[in-house]
Amino acid sequence: MNKSKNYKYMSFVSKLMHPIFNVLFYVAVFFIVLCFVLAVILFFTNVEVEKMLLPPFMHKIADDAGKITEYEISFGNGIKILTAAHNVALDDIKAALFAGILVIVGNLLTLAPIFKFLSALLKNIGSGEYEKITDEKNPRYVMFVGLCVFVGSVLIRFMMRFYNYYLAAKFIKCEPQKIKLSLGIDLADGVPGLAILFVGLVFAYAFWHMRNKIT
Repeated sequence: MNKSKNYKYMSFVSKLMHPIFNVLFYVAVFFIVLCFVLAVILFFTNVEVEKMLLPPFMHKIADDAGKITEYEISFGNGIKILTAAHNVALDDIKAALFAGILVIVGNLLTLAPIFKFLSALLKNIGSGEYEKITDEKNPRYVMFVGLCVFVGSVLIRFMMRFYNYYLAAKFIKCEPQKIKLSLGIDLADGVPGLAILFVGLVFAYAFWHMRNKIT
């Protein structure tokens, strides 16, 4: 397969993927707005605890008579806790739902700009025009994606630690004052983002060198 065929294939794939990532961007924005709407509805919700809609990580446990005796809460890392039903109030469930919505919004705020930058990058590559392919904006798009991955991964890990602490403090009723929060920042999660950022810098230098050589 010669270079011309390689480029045609790359251009075709880019043209195909550009609108997909563009749609994904708007989908992410839509769900961000939806999360805020759900948060407002949740704030004004006032029902009996037994009738309250539970988050996916929380389940009711009933006895043989059908009476709810316990709630099972999963932390998502293999750890589950059981708490007596009389210790769970409506505000506890709502707080857990608010925390879950916050984590979802954090993930979507990371993904939305990544989708947007990838869409713009693929649009230029799929245009078939030399000026667009060697556009100095393309390496910037790659660097922006790397920056979003780096910041987003560190931020999401930070939020998940707070999320787990929050659930533990809410549902472990025996001596909750002994549950301590140790957030910390794990930069190792941002290594893939730094790698993408470095690739963008390499492309920026290559494009700059190419343009200077031509002119």
